[in-house]
Amino acid sequence: MKRAILVSGNPSLSLEIKVVLPLLSYQMLATTDNGMEALRLAHRFEPDIIILGWNLRGLSSSEVLQNLIVQHLCPVIVVLTQEEQHALSEVIAADVHHVIQYPWRALDMAAAIQLAEHRFIRETEHSQQIQRLEEELKTRKIIFQAMLKLIQQRGCSEQAAYAALRNQAMSTRKSIKSVAHDVLKGIWLPDPD
Repeated sequence: MKRAILVSGNPSLSLEIKVVLPLLSYQMLATTDNGMEALRLAHRFEPDIIILGWNLRGLSSSEVLQNLIVQHLCPVIVVLTQEEQHALSEVIAADVHHVIQYPWRALDMAAAIQLAEHRFIRETEHSQQIQRLEEELKTRKIIFQAMLKLIQQRGCSEQAAYAALRNQAMSTRKSIKSVAHDVLKGIWLPDPD
């Protein structure tokens, strides 16, 4: 069963969510109406979802939401009442995973949870892909710099410089990136032809 944290100062909302969550295969880990406590609970329990109301004590709902989105711990759903609709543009600007209006039906909450989970997974995948691409770009830059050093110091061609890096990597069982670092640090240079 997945785990949820509810952050709300609205007693009727809290009661309805506590009733609906088990039907959606979620266990309620904790409930609070205090913004600072919500952040502590999120780190302590590492929930699968956080449902956030907009009338909190302590830290404002806006600050709590911004912290949760930046930390990217789990999907966050914001529940707004009719009276809180003025905050909708702020919630959307914070890039929340889903917004739902209270009162709602159980089917609405089920759809909100599924959409929030899906969006969170996509964000995580995109973030990981960006990190991989950034790392690959750094690696290519280091290899290119090492090749330039070999070209300048040994007078070899681009192909020969790359072949020297590759051969050294294979013979020492290191990555080409590691060998390129060695070249840039002056630890290793191929023997002149």
